Amino acid sequence: MPRLTILMPAFNAATFIQEAVDSLLTQTFPDFELWIIDDGSRDDTRNKIDLFSDKRIKRFYFDDNRGRVFVINQLISLVATEFVSVTDADDVSGPTRLQCQINLLDQDPEMMMCGTSYLAIDEKGIILREMFLLNDYSRIYELTPRQPQFHGPTTIMRMSIFKNIPEFYRAYFKDNRADADLAARIVDAFKAINVTEPLYFYRIRPDSLSRRNYTIRFAILDSLISQLSQERRASGADSLMRGNQERIRDYESKLSAKFTSDPARIHQQAAFYNLYWKVNDVALLCAWVAFRHKPFHLKSIFLLLYVLAIGGFNEVSKKVWGVHYKKAGR
Repeated sequence: MPRLTILMPAFNAATFIQEAVDSLLTQTFPDFELWIIDDGSRDDTRNKIDLFSDKRIKRFYFDDNRGRVFVINQLISLVATEFVSVTDADDVSGPTRLQCQINLLDQDPEMMMCGTSYLAIDEKGIILREMFLLNDYSRIYELTPRQPQFHGPTTIMRMSIFKNIPEFYRAYFKDNRADADLAARIVDAFKAINVTEPLYFYRIRPDSLSRRNYTIRFAILDSLISQLSQERRASGADSLMRGNQERIRDYESKLSAKFTSDPARIHQQAAFYNLYWKVNDVALLCAWVAFRHKPFHLKSIFLLLYVLAIGGFNEVSKKVWGVHYKKAGR
């Protein structure tokens, strides 16, 4: 039996799945199974999956799109290997990624999860941003209630921890941030670190759900995850574990209030979010919508001008100085 099972859910990933799978099949650590899950794709994803011939690949096909959380939760109970990872079908792994992570996990039996730093890349593979994550568990534990400290698709976890964490992804986070919630639950109870070297390439796609539809719910989820983490640390369980829906609704209401009282605010935050990831056209659209809500407000005017300037600079810098991830030496 291999040591690691990698689950790769794919939905309309025909453009990138070959690159994603090849980056795993050529890893310096070969002792794994790769489960590719077509989640009701409407493009050529299934035909692309059928072309792979490596014996380490298993294929799972769903006729209808059920979402990442549903398909992973359905299949995770079938995993019998020592380690498990859930990665994305449009991202790329550096050739030594798995080996570096498994080495760290083997060196410390108390370590239950290992992620990596990563580089954000655009649809053409141009590097947009370097994201360096911590490898000091004490600091990770300290900072997790403030903001996520792991990038979910990079993580490798010991299957043994799920004897103590009965749910893998929680249904409450079925639309987004299920990885962040899982990582927070693990960090609250077990040792976990990151490889400091960026060994993963995270694809920023303008057509992703969070960029096309940056909602109030998406904006508050990280804060809610922090609230739940604080509850677990204080009492051993959080409101979702207890089924306390009233407490959850109260959290949601308080966190959403700043957006519901100011209709421009969600579009302003969406503009900064997309600008951070250099999705410049979406950022500009969000800034324009915020401006239309408050056309004579100085903040709206400044934001529109700021996004125009920084977004324009980002586009020029990508064309003039942009580096493809294959030339980054990782």
